[in-house]
This record gives sequence, C-alpha cells and structure tokens, in this order.
Amino acid sequence: MEDSEEVVMMAAKRDGRSVMRLERMFRSEIDEKLVHHVAGGPHKGILIAKAADNLKDVEPPEGRLEFLAYLINEEQQNQSVQDYWTLRFWFRGQAEGVVKKKTFTDYFQELMNPSNFPKSKIFNFKSFTSVFTPASYTYQLVPEVQINNKTFITFMVKAAADAHVALSAVYGDVDRKTFEIVIGTDGNTKSIIRYGAGGPVMTESMTMNVLSQDDFRYFWISWANNKIEVGRGANYGVGAFLQWTIPPSKQFNINCLAVSTGTPSKGQWEFAELLDAEKDFGREAKKRRIKHSLLWIAKKQKMLQCLEDAYPNMAKTPDLFKLCKIKQSDTMAALVFLSDMQKKNLIKEVEGGFWMRIQSSQETEVSKHEVKIVKNLPQLKPSDQPTIAIVTSLFCEKVAADAMIEEKTTYVKYKTEGESQVYTLGRIGKYKIVSTKLSRKANSEQETRISAENTITRLLGTFNKVHHVIIVGVGSGVPHYTDGDKHVRLGDVVVSVPSRKNGAIYMHCHKIEKMEGGDGYNYSTREWDCSDNSLQDVAVSLKQIIERDTNPQRPWDRYVSDAKDTLQTEESNFHRPPLKTDRLFYTDDNGTELEVEHPVAGKAYRVGQSNCRLGVIASGKLVSRNPRLRQSFAELNGIRAYDSDVSAVLESLEGNRTNSFIIIRGISDYSGGSRKEWQPYASLAAAAYMKSLIYALA
Repeated sequence: MEDSEEVVMMAAKRDGRSVMRLERMFRSEIDEKLVHHVAGGPHKGILIAKAADNLKDVEPPEGRLEFLAYLINEEQQNQSVQDYWTLRFWFRGQAEGVVKKKTFTDYFQELMNPSNFPKSKIFNFKSFTSVFTPASYTYQLVPEVQINNKTFITFMVKAAADAHVALSAVYGDVDRKTFEIVIGTDGNTKSIIRYGAGGPVMTESMTMNVLSQDDFRYFWISWANNKIEVGRGANYGVGAFLQWTIPPSKQFNINCLAVSTGTPSKGQWEFAELLDAEKDFGREAKKRRIKHSLLWIAKKQKMLQCLEDAYPNMAKTPDLFKLCKIKQSDTMAALVFLSDMQKKNLIKEVEGGFWMRIQSSQETEVSKHEVKIVKNLPQLKPSDQPTIAIVTSLFCEKVAADAMIEEKTTYVKYKTEGESQVYTLGRIGKYKIVSTKLSRKANSEQETRISAENTITRLLGTFNKVHHVIIVGVGSGVPHYTDGDKHVRLGDVVVSVPSRKNGAIYMHCHKIEKMEGGDGYNYSTREWDCSDNSLQDVAVSLKQIIERDTNPQRPWDRYVSDAKDTLQTEESNFHRPPLKTDRLFYTDDNGTELEVEHPVAGKAYRVGQSNCRLGVIASGKLVSRNPRLRQSFAELNGIRAYDSDVSAVLESLEGNRTNSFIIIRGISDYSGGSRKEWQPYASLAAAAYMKSLIYALA
C-alpha cells in the first residue's frame, strides 16, 4: 500500500510561549498513539496530535516572519490583546530562494485573510531570509533580497571567521564588477574591501573577534553616493569600521547579492525586511502581485522565445533585455529567471553574458540523443555522410524533426560573434540524415534572409553528399468552405506538389496591382519547381495508397504517437489541442468576419487526426495577411497553405544546384501560421509525415 503523506499539527509550550508545529509526515512515521483527532471533509489529510511537553529540536528555519498583532476581543467590550507571532518555515528540495520567499509571504497573506482571521491590526511586520554557507568559499546567490533599488542592507551572521559579501553588477558573476566585503578575515582579526572576489584589497581595518560562531552578530553595508561603508549593529549608519570611496573607473550599478564563508568556518545568515502589512498584504496588493507575476511569466516566455528564434546563435544579456523591454530596475529579477531557466536545462550561458537556447539530451529505451556544444565539427567518414537534409525555422520544428531521427547526435558549432551552426546527425530507415535550423533575426527581415542563405550554403558545403532537402515546419491552411474533400484543417499536413503539370510547387508574391477598370488584381510572383521530382512522386504515391485502402494504416499516425513519449519533457506541449479550438472564420465582401461551420468531411478524411493534402505552398505578406486576397490568390494557383517565406532557402538551393526538394507544412492556423497553441503539434505532424516520406523513398 502506498505510504501517503499527512499534515500533522502539534501544540506545545516553549520558553513560556505557545508553539504550533505543522509538518508533512509519511503515515509510516506517525505514532498513532499521539494522534488526538483525524480531520475529515475539506480538511482531510490533517492529523491533530496531542499536546507535547516539549518539541524535538530541528535545523534552523530557511525563512521567518515576525509581526505584532493587536487582536480585538468582541466578547470583552472590544478590548485589544497584544499578540507577538513568529512563523518559521522549512522547505524540501532545492527550490530557488525567490520561490521560497514568495511561498511563505503568500502563506501569510492567506493566513491574515479577514474572512477567516480575527479582526486585528498588524504592526512591525518583518520578513527574514536565512542562508546557510559551507566552509568552502563558495558564493551563494541571494536573489530573494532585492538590492538593485536599495543603497544599504542590514543582516545578521553567525560564523567563526571569513564572512564574505559580494555586491555585483551581473547576476552570478562575482569576478567582474563586484565589490567584496570580508568581515573577520585572518583568523577573525581584521576586515577588508576588495574589488572582485579574491581581487586586490582596497582598504582594511583591524576588527578583533568581530564575528562569533555561537551567536548572531548584526552588521550593515552601505554603497550610497559611490562610497562603501561597513558597520556593526542593527542601526544603519552607526558604528562604521570600514570605508572606501569608489573611484570613477570602478563605479557600476549594484544588482546582485551573494554571500559565502571561507574554509575556517561555515556560516548562517539572516536578512530582514520591514514591510507594511496593510500596504503589502491587502486585497489590492494581492491583485498587484498577481498582475506582476503574470507580467514576469510573459517576460520570461518572451526571453525564451527570443533565444529560440536566435538559435543556434547566442544573445548577449544587454541585447536580450533590450529586445524583451526589460527595464534597468528589473535586471536583477530577469537574471534570476535566466538562471532558473539554465538550471532547468532550457538555456545555457555558453560564455560570460552570452545565452543560448539548448536542445534536450534524451535517452530512451530505443535511442539516445546527445547534444554537444563544440568549436569544430567532427570529421565524418564518407560512409557516414548524410544524403538527406532537413531544414527548420522554429525551435519546436527542429525538436519535432529530431524526434523522428534515430541514433542521433546534435553538434552546435558556436561563435560569440557571427553566425553559429547546428547539425543533428543520425538516420531514418536506411538513409543518413542531417537536420539544421535557420536563425530568425528579430531586428531585420533582410538579415534573416541573408542568414538563411548562408545557413543553406554552409549546410551543403559541409555535407556535400546531400541529394534531397526537406523543408519542414508550420504554416497556415487555405480552407475550402463548401467541399470537405478539399478542406484543410488545423493539425493537417500540406505537401508541396504542383497543382498542374510542370507547375510550381512554391510561389512567393512580392507585388500586387489593381486591374484598371475592374475588381481584379495582378500578382507579381516568383515560382520554384524541381528538375528532380523524386520526393513529389513519393508524396503522390503515398496519397494514392491511402485512398485505395478502405482501412488505411497511415504511418505518420504511429510516428506522432511514438514521438509524444520522447517529447514529453520538452518545454512546448506537443499534444494535439482540443478540437473545439479549431474554429473557422469567413470574411465577407464588407470585411466582416463571421464564424462558420467546417464543411462535412470527405469519406477518407479523419476528423481529429492529421490528414494530408497535396498542393502548392505560397508566401508573401501582401496576400497572406489579407483574408480576401489570400483566398483569391489561392484559388487562382491551387495553393493549399501559406508559410512565413522560405524563398531565401529556395534561392540558395537553386544557387547550389540542389534539384530535389520538398516543403511540408503542418497547419497551425488559417491566417499566418503563428498560432502558438497549435504550432508544436503542427510541427510534430509535419515531422511525422516527413519520416513516412523518407521510409517510402526508394
């Protein structure tokens, strides 16, 4: 039987004060003889233990809240009763300090909810953050203590010697742009200020026995007006024993706090913050915190999205913050989020201040995927050279495509300046495969085109045996409002096959002119087709086989299902969104958008699964973003889907004389292919069809 967890409440007296301990315990650890009451109903899972004469000692708390409350006793003529409270918190696991602090402050806010707490007035509310440092001169970051908007801090520390405080400009970097204060160095005989951790001493002072390993000692540090001061006691500005005026060449904004203790001693630190309970814990404050939290979730996602677009290129911290509109006052919080994403293996700081989105290294029962960040690519034997290349643009497209590759290794050849490259090498069936991703430049469409052309040229130059190129990813479908056999829905796949003999497989519209004296338009286009139609012939053959079979077993359905296990640890959700989110709209002649029903599906169409349509794929903002023009242009040219424009890729393939290529688009919306909710699944559907195509290739 599973050993369930319960919350055990136990009351006791300690030093003349009432104590209540709430602790999560496994059922097997609980002495049933001590259980006084087992709660039920909404309080199920809580056990109330008998009052104890004494509670066993535990480790020091990781967080503490103290406040003075005046409780109003309505039964005794509204007399006030002074009540001093201390809430102590312990945490399991290795959660970030900011997460721990948010947890216990949110707990306090719920506890003080007027609907379930006696009418009271709260004073002198203090939040304490505890940090424990080993005797190893290893800095512990303290992001929960916000210092970017302060000019001083007060704290307590218990240590035998060598209490180090680092005040830095860059989160996690204590070597550059850092002031290091060391209290009680040289056997607890003096204190110093250094520039940089372990750097040159700027000033020092004799401070015999300034620290204690048995008792907490109060200190304060100020950096106001480009002057660092350190003093004893809880009263800021009193008892200074270290002073140093910072020269102009060493001045910077302080955004980060870190602490450590040297090899002679471990340490315990406490940082206190005095809060206004009404201001910081009222209903409006809760709304502000929720709004602030949602805002930061959006900013975190924006940073991740920017790194995904840039991948395999890196982004400098200042450039990333500028792109994501991170204010100077928010840099500390943003750096905390970057550090958190790095711990989750979503991103990596490849070099100081250079961040890169990284793919997950995975190991399953049937395959292993290793990701290596390298300066140079390994030399391949002629027999290991790939003959099929896969090109993607979005990060989720690359991840989905790689999920189809067996026995794979990803190499990221990085540069801090210039363009990096990513190649995943492996096989699908009997074919050796290489997949890559285009970097999307946020600031310039022209730069994105140049980067795409360079990526393809390097790909074909590095792997000169590549014969087929498959461009895989998401696009926007062209619906048919009356014919279910021609209708394209979300999650379907469109494959670039000409709509007429010797016709184009891809079209880019770069200019539109209204016809004189009529309602029509002239479209200026650039078209591409293949001199080697091997891939298109296989796509047509696959469709014919599926349509002939009365109960076809479509291979891509199995590949989608198999890949979900591989992709379940990814940040993106590759499961198919609910069918109800696939809503269809029609824009009438007056420009009014109306929601309409999907046409009745044809007999070969499977609603709720990925179906394949063959046809031309097109691009061009002038037509794809205008509902009436995109429909008209599609009807004229047999277009089944639009994408974000891979004309630069096709021009590079043409220039490198690659004669066999095909575009596969999973449908994520009906407008621009940018609907985030459907993009991961649409990428997966396109990748699964790609694998089916390769297996069917002779």
